[in-house]
Amino acid sequence: MGTVYLFDYFLFTFFASFGIIQIALSKKFSVRWFFGTVLVLLAYGWFFCSKDRSVPTIVEGSQLFIIFGLSAVFAAAATRVLILLNRKK
Repeated sequence: MGTVYLFDYFLFTFFASFGIIQIALSKKFSVRWFFGTVLVLLAYGWFFCSKDRSVPTIVEGSQLFIIFGLSAVFAAAATRVLILLNRKK
């Protein structure tokens, strides 16, 4: 049961981190800024509105910290891949 919540948390933190990185790398009100803002809002909306998240589980804070760290690293790597793909055009 805890694995489902960890996977959901990984997806939430990945998309939220990816959106924040896009906002940070963007110029004022560009397509990247708009994409990042929409991605962050959708990630938060999905995570907090799709299921009842106040169900007691066996997920601990250290597990959440590790999952957040991994998802932030993957979001940075995905951003780097997108930048490299964009330069080749």
